Amino acid sequence: ASPPRPRAGAGCAAGAEGPPPAAASTVTNWTVLGKSFMGVFIAEWGDRTQIAMIGQHASQPLVPVFLGSAVAFFLLTLSAVAAAALLNGQKLRERVIMGFSACCFAVFGLLALKDAVYDSAS
Repeated sequence: ASPPRPRAGAGCAAGAEGPPPAAASTVTNWTVLGKSFMGVFIAEWGDRTQIAMIGQHASQPLVPVFLGSAVAFFLLTLSAVAAAALLNGQKLRERVIMGFSACCFAVFGLLALKDAVYDSAS
């Protein structure tokens, strides 16, 4: 009879059993945190939203502007992460994503146009 096959993920060294040390996952978590931070920081630097917050702070108090924008950005990020968790493992074509984004953009554009027409009429 042949010897039993090792479990998937089991160590190859004699006596190596169990999951990898916790330090390895901590390094990975810090790496992911750093990459996420830098990706968002670089992408948002000089963005129109940042310029809008500078303009808003020019006429309004710092703390409410900061807290309002921080909570809004947190909720937007949370919704993006939740959507990614729901779609994890799904096969999505880029065309579907672009189509969905275009539809959202069109709806927001129509709402802005409606507001502009309504404001100019009153």
